[in-house]
Amino acid sequence: MADRARKVKFKPRRFVGAVAVILLVTFGADTVWRSLSNDEHHNLVIDGDFAEYPTMPETPQQENAVTLANDDSTSTKTVGVENVGQHQLILSEAKVAEGKLAVYAPDRPVKSGYAGDMVNLLSVKNEYYSLYSESIQLESDAAEAFNQLMEDYNNDTGLSDFVVYGTNDTYTGEDSCCPESFTESALGTSVDLALKAYGEVIEYDGLDDESWVVENCWKYGFIVRYPEGKNDTTGHSYCPWHLRYVGKVHSVIMHEKDMCLEDYIRFLADFTLDKPYQYKYDDVDFTIFSVKSTGESTVTYVPLSSSYSVSGNNKDGFIINTPKS
Repeated sequence: MADRARKVKFKPRRFVGAVAVILLVTFGADTVWRSLSNDEHHNLVIDGDFAEYPTMPETPQQENAVTLANDDSTSTKTVGVENVGQHQLILSEAKVAEGKLAVYAPDRPVKSGYAGDMVNLLSVKNEYYSLYSESIQLESDAAEAFNQLMEDYNNDTGLSDFVVYGTNDTYTGEDSCCPESFTESALGTSVDLALKAYGEVIEYDGLDDESWVVENCWKYGFIVRYPEGKNDTTGHSYCPWHLRYVGKVHSVIMHEKDMCLEDYIRFLADFTLDKPYQYKYDDVDFTIFSVKSTGESTVTYVPLSSSYSVSGNNKDGFIINTPKS
């Protein structure tokens, strides 16, 4: 006889009780989990070796630039960030005796064997002057400037009567048109002049139409090395026939300030890397300063953004020139 299906009767009280039990169990489990999760991590013990990364140092704040000024120039010195935008220049002690602005004397002569980039004048000269000897040489920058000087002299006067009597090895013997030699001539940047007249070579006295060279050579980078009225400073009487190439910006400044080379070197000694002499010529800004020699190696700085030239003064330091157009 088949079993009779049992009829199940729904009892609300039992259902509510079961739901309550489930909720209590769920709540209790959640409470235990939250308690475990809130424990501090330092209570956990982990074995093993771990790399330690060094603490990065703080970057110091940069201070503002300070502008320095004096009667002759204005310069900017960066404070707090040393030598930003500059290139370190190391100058050897031997270089003190070399350069276009070096002052030479019998007791401080040009170093044996030292001369600049020399060229044979016969191979580069123009038609506006003559040579006393075909073997005469001159430093390349000086030769280029001298050619322009002689061309302009011819353009202004119609004359081409100058003779280069000598440069670094001028004849000073009997009947010489340039009867005196100078220690500095060995540098190769000096020109000793004479004149063609009446079919012969005669001494140049700086007078008449030919005075144009004495009056205008500074425009081309030359100076009359022993100018009129500077005997007490140079130790030598006026010598119009002996020119020396120092570079255009220097010759222009010396002309404006009525300075001989000795005056100019003393003038520049007051200007330093931090307070340089500023000069504008032909739309180019020149920064010029002196650096005292500190011995075997002297350190200074020049701008990264411009070229520079260095000359020793043949005494105690260097002169740095940095043009910027």
